[in-house]
Amino acid sequence: MFRHSTNTVSFFSVLMAALIFSLSLAWVAAAQTNTSLGAGALVSNTTGINNTAVGFQTLFSNTTGSANTASGVNALVFNTTGINNTASGVNALVFNTTGQNNTASGVNALLSNTTGGANTASGVNALISNTTGCCNTASGFNVLFSNTTGASNTASGFQTLFSNTTGFNNTASGVNALVSNTTGSLNTVSGVQALQSNTTGNQNTGFGQSALISNTTGANNTATGLNALFSNTTGSNNTVIGANADVSAGNLTNATAIGAAAVVNASNKVRLGNASVTVIEGQVGLTVSSDKTKKENFQPVDGEEVLGKIRGFELSSWNFIGHDPKEFRHYGPMAQDFFAAFGQDGVGQIGSETTINSADLAGILMVAVQALEKRTAELKQREARIAVLESRLEALELRQNQSMQITAAK
Repeated sequence: MFRHSTNTVSFFSVLMAALIFSLSLAWVAAAQTNTSLGAGALVSNTTGINNTAVGFQTLFSNTTGSANTASGVNALVFNTTGINNTASGVNALVFNTTGQNNTASGVNALLSNTTGGANTASGVNALISNTTGCCNTASGFNVLFSNTTGASNTASGFQTLFSNTTGFNNTASGVNALVSNTTGSLNTVSGVQALQSNTTGNQNTGFGQSALISNTTGANNTATGLNALFSNTTGSNNTVIGANADVSAGNLTNATAIGAAAVVNASNKVRLGNASVTVIEGQVGLTVSSDKTKKENFQPVDGEEVLGKIRGFELSSWNFIGHDPKEFRHYGPMAQDFFAAFGQDGVGQIGSETTINSADLAGILMVAVQALEKRTAELKQREARIAVLESRLEALELRQNQSMQITAAK
């Protein structure tokens, strides 16, 4: 009886100890809340919690890092204390150690990242070279492939921002967009091959296939449309809007072209439309700055000389080659004649042999009108003097007639 009671007590003691041990293990497991599947997965983990590792050596080096998710051979294999990382794909985030808040999806995505944080890479080799760069978003094959420390870049499309290394705050969308950019920053492009050749140019904006495709170091350019600013290489502060709108040379500055195939051929110049444009229309007249306080080097103009030059112009009606002569006829002088007559004022050059500035044309016409008004005033003065003389002559003739009548009466 006594021996039976002793065995019963021993049995219950062993049972309670096993139950307590099991509960203790369950508590520890619940506290860690880690999930691992695969050889070497989470093998070094000590206090890290809420980690999920699926695949050979996933999260192999993790010790205290938490809330990491790794799926794929070698995913996050060197992570130690990094938290909130998600890696899906072979070698995804493989070298990450302390980087946080990274998301990598695709083979070799964010492969070289060590301490960079808040990066998102989706696609094979996306952000593969990134080490410490942060806040980058890459979506597509080889996107931001060469980026190392560049930050806050957003790229979407095949090989977009492929060559970028340290450039920051770039946004590229489209196949090969900004593909050659290395250190250029603050660029925004959308379209296949947009800003494809850019290396160090900053603060460029391109929208459309091949927009700014040849740009290398040019900065502060804005191109919208298919092939917009196609020829620009080093020029800066240029703006074009329209398919094939472009500059005539790669190094212009502050040139603007608006309209399909509009091409601007000089710095600090605005071109509206291409050679097919027949009308430039607006609800109100064009307002031109003419503030006297903004002008200098004033030079007097001889109105009579201007009239003499205008007298020699071949003035006719005409139409531009290619325009319908039934609808688009014009009046006026030829630029060659105008430039020959008024292209030099003794201080500098005015206009060119192929263009006429409407303000200069209006100015010459006003000088001519002023000269004619002076002539009119002089004629009025002469007429007034003639009228006085005629009045005097009439009075003289009247007195003479009266005198002759008196003489005859005697």
